[in-house]
Amino acid sequence: MNLKLVHDAVDAYKAKASESDAARLSFFEGLFTIQQERADELCAAQDYRGLSIEDAEASYIALEPLLEKAPVEIDETSFFGTCNKIADYLAENAGLEDSVRVALQEIDWYKFVGKLDLALAGSKPPEFIEESLKGFDSFDISPEAPVSIVMMVVAFALRCHIQPAAEKLFGQVSKKIAASPQREHPLCCPICGSPATASQVDIASGIDGRSRKQYCSMCGTIWPFERMRCGVCGTENASRLHYFHVDGDSSHRLQNCDECGQYQRMVFEEDLSIPLCMEVEDVVMARLDAVALDPRFRAE
Repeated sequence: MNLKLVHDAVDAYKAKASESDAARLSFFEGLFTIQQERADELCAAQDYRGLSIEDAEASYIALEPLLEKAPVEIDETSFFGTCNKIADYLAENAGLEDSVRVALQEIDWYKFVGKLDLALAGSKPPEFIEESLKGFDSFDISPEAPVSIVMMVVAFALRCHIQPAAEKLFGQVSKKIAASPQREHPLCCPICGSPATASQVDIASGIDGRSRKQYCSMCGTIWPFERMRCGVCGTENASRLHYFHVDGDSSHRLQNCDECGQYQRMVFEEDLSIPLCMEVEDVVMARLDAVALDPRFRAE
């Protein structure tokens, strides 16, 4: 991620944010800084080669996550260090209840990481998270430490380890192949296979109008996507897609799909008055989830 862009976007939002929103932005700004600095350290220490351009493009076209073809080797001791660092940050800065904070600090992360399937983490991240959740009871974690918080640490740590590889792999797919309108773009992340976290619609340029991209928070990949298409089920039936936004904020919208009954958060750069940074937008658009889950919204 681009830390300068993160800082610029956070500063711009904080200038008009409430005290609680500003505190939340500051928290994530610190977390993103830790993640990127750790990713840089890991990138410098690794000799990750990725795929050949031919193999990368073939997998992209076949809608096969590239990380499955060229897994990242995640060292157990290294991953323990990352989890420990992020857990300490959350304990000190996330505003957790004292009992939760203490329980998080008391976790033996080396023992915990030793029970994780890091080979799966480096090849199929979403499956790794799912399997870790299923087997969580076997990790001997204090009930005072919520599953959601512990797995948050794991997911935040995982991005540090797979982001450098994701950047290299996506760089091995030519822009011509990735942006080609002649084929269907990947619905899930073309690198790690995770569902898209959010969507961005760029400023209109030339005769092509506004382009759209999908963002994956698991590995940080941003890839081209069809402008009028459901980001969840992939339907291109425009009559089944509807857009909603909170009064006074047309830059952040919900794309609601009648076909699958799901939604995706979207940011429209043309209506945005600050630098576009998808990591920060993911934080800002969290309020849209509450709107989408409101029964009154569903009733519409």
